[in-house]
Amino acid sequence: MYKIIKDGTTIGLTEFLTYIKQHDNGCFVLCPEPEASGIAFDGKVYHLLGREALEGVSTIMLEEVDAGSEITKAKETNGIVFVTLAEAGSIDDATAAEHADLFAEWAYPVAYKVGQIRRYNGALYKCVQDHTSQAEWTPDTASSLWAGTSDPAEEWPAWSQPVGAHDAYSSGAKVSHNGKHWISSVDNNVWEPGVYGWTEQEE
Repeated sequence: MYKIIKDGTTIGLTEFLTYIKQHDNGCFVLCPEPEASGIAFDGKVYHLLGREALEGVSTIMLEEVDAGSEITKAKETNGIVFVTLAEAGSIDDATAAEHADLFAEWAYPVAYKVGQIRRYNGALYKCVQDHTSQAEWTPDTASSLWAGTSDPAEEWPAWSQPVGAHDAYSSGAKVSHNGKHWISSVDNNVWEPGVYGWTEQEE
């Protein structure tokens, strides 16, 4: 796992780095790590310290860390840091689900805000619409209010239609759909596999 540090402050954790460089036409393109000048993270471009300069973007440094030790630190502070990062989208859903015990149980009546993550029947759900919970609006049934996060034990979870940017698939996400396996080839992917933005994974 990598810790992303900007101006001495950790802005996120990720297991997978998206390396980029600036093309001659000024656009940022994906590239192998040795050619990279920066990374794309959480929808933003960052310059990697010590690499070829990128104009107009913030500089960050990477620190490879042990995921377990980072989780332990979060637990020592009652999981507040970990949960905050997860709800901000700085920790991927699979990593969050591996540590579901850090998240509070869903309850009612509670005023929930978009982005908050709660545990229900052992699974994690992210709030997608501000609301005050009611007994019959459980996260597993109220799909207009809650979106389930991915199960890390399931490599190819079933594709579900995103309802907005908050639950769109990131580049590299794996899903199963219509009996086939697909890998997202774009970020913020809200399209159905087979229509656009997905590459079929041959068995």
